[in-house]
Amino acid sequence: MMELLKNLQAYPPFSLLDVEAIREFEYAGQIAYYPSETILVEAGHLFEMLYIIIKGRVEAYHDDELINVYDNHDSFGGIEHLKQHPSNERYIVSEELICYEIPKHIFLAVCEKNHAFRDYFITSLVERANLLKEKQEYAFMSDLMIARLEKNLLHDVCIVEYQTNIKEAIEKMEAQKVSALLVHNQEGYGIVTDTNLRQYILRRDEQNLKTIGQIQTNPIIAIQEGELLFNVLLLMTQHSIKHLPVFNDKSEPIGILELIDLVSFFSNQTHLITVQIESATTLEATIEASKRVIVMIGALHSKGVKSRYIAKLVSEINKKIYTKLFHFIIPKEWHEYCALILLGSEGRGEQILRTDQDNAFVFADGFVPNDVEKISLSLIEALDDIGFPRCEGNVMVINPKWRQHAADYDQLFDVWVENPTPNHIMDVAIFFDSVCIAGKKSLHTDIRQALINKVQQYPILIRHFAKSIENFDSALGLFSQFLTSHKEHKNEIDIKKTALFPMVHGVRALALEQGIEATNTYERIKELNNNGFLSREDAQAMIEALEVINTLRLHSQLKQYNTKKAITNYISLAQLGKMERDLLKDALKTVAHFRKIVSYHFQLSMVG
Repeated sequence: MMELLKNLQAYPPFSLLDVEAIREFEYAGQIAYYPSETILVEAGHLFEMLYIIIKGRVEAYHDDELINVYDNHDSFGGIEHLKQHPSNERYIVSEELICYEIPKHIFLAVCEKNHAFRDYFITSLVERANLLKEKQEYAFMSDLMIARLEKNLLHDVCIVEYQTNIKEAIEKMEAQKVSALLVHNQEGYGIVTDTNLRQYILRRDEQNLKTIGQIQTNPIIAIQEGELLFNVLLLMTQHSIKHLPVFNDKSEPIGILELIDLVSFFSNQTHLITVQIESATTLEATIEASKRVIVMIGALHSKGVKSRYIAKLVSEINKKIYTKLFHFIIPKEWHEYCALILLGSEGRGEQILRTDQDNAFVFADGFVPNDVEKISLSLIEALDDIGFPRCEGNVMVINPKWRQHAADYDQLFDVWVENPTPNHIMDVAIFFDSVCIAGKKSLHTDIRQALINKVQQYPILIRHFAKSIENFDSALGLFSQFLTSHKEHKNEIDIKKTALFPMVHGVRALALEQGIEATNTYERIKELNNNGFLSREDAQAMIEALEVINTLRLHSQLKQYNTKKAITNYISLAQLGKMERDLLKDALKTVAHFRKIVSYHFQLSMVG
């Protein structure tokens, strides 16, 4: 019995219990057997036991409608015990059952001593997921995502006036043992770090540099006390800074945060990867540093970090990779007349694992890019070496369609808008999700806005655009049962087609209609809530559903990667626990509800 309970302790909620609680279950519990079609509990009757399935299946019915299915390691009866009310469902054995039976009074006694275990039964599904994350081996990283910046992380601030002699300012830095100082100007503050001091040494004579104000960085990038540590890390990564001034709510400087102290909170290689990419002096060194990103992703995911936070961090690192590749591969004479843009999931900042590459060039009208085919191929081959698979739809700069002059794109947009074929509608979606990553950004900004303007002139086009959410059926059928794939993907569902695409594309259609500038789906949902289109409840439910979908997808893809299998969008239901299956069902129900919102808004039933 004890050995069986030890095995059970690997599964929630029993993974939340200590040895003493497990022993209480061992002494009081018993193993029972029930043949198929046995009625364990009738609706309206009280539970006498907590049931824990060892082998078999139990189905729960409400007025003859199948509500839930319980398999190996699942438990039921706990919520009824805690709330002291009869069962709302009828529990029937559908496959002969071997189970543990824990008496009600023992279960309640264990709950009284183990609040995390008790809360598992009475909290919402999303709260259960968060509760389990906190109990993981590497829960510290999860805590960091909600931790806020406090004074104990800061170094003392050294402040000098802008007219202070440079030598005096450096002496003050040395006396206070600080690596950066703030410069008080007539308006606001500047900062001086070792980078500024190196520039001073190199140029002091030729530029007659005498006062600290002449060598400061101004205006500064700064934050408020109490900011989320994750946002701080993201800001320092984006701007490649090592010293960050911190101000209180009265706009007074209270200290300096150094990157090395923030990084000490992390047990992953985020900072190391960023530094290696930025310090790379060759294309080969950039490629080598970029290969470490997958290690970071695995570490963050194993520590319970939310998938959208991982995506943000990966997106920022990928931007630095592309910027480096642009610097090494794209001729300098192109830089003022060319924009390198990312499209699709990369443009939205939602690609975590490298599932494909979607990129394009925009050239200034009249500019003639020499050796364009050779250079385009060099960029794609470098991305190959890093580990970005090529796009199956050939949305890459090696395709002439995706390396054109601004005026040619404008003409192409006319074709897309006037002939809304499925391929053209997908092209609109791909380009609407684009961002400029390097080169002359105004080239991209202008043509993307031109596309938005053209589309908004044709309301019927947006309705055809939104119609694509109906391309794939839901993975949830009657009685909340999963509809799985057949043949080689038996008992699996394509989470991208059945859940992720309808959500992402529906939000994209609404953003396109309403002129929302953001490309990220989470940001678009927030904007749709801010402008009153989505209620706060719907927006929150959609964000939580996306988090569940993307987390399960990432977990499956990491398993595929680690076992050297092709990375797909299929997830195996057999590898999901009861809680994960319930979370997935709730997410799919949210997707279905959102599809109805989009369908009603665009009157999709009337679109041919």
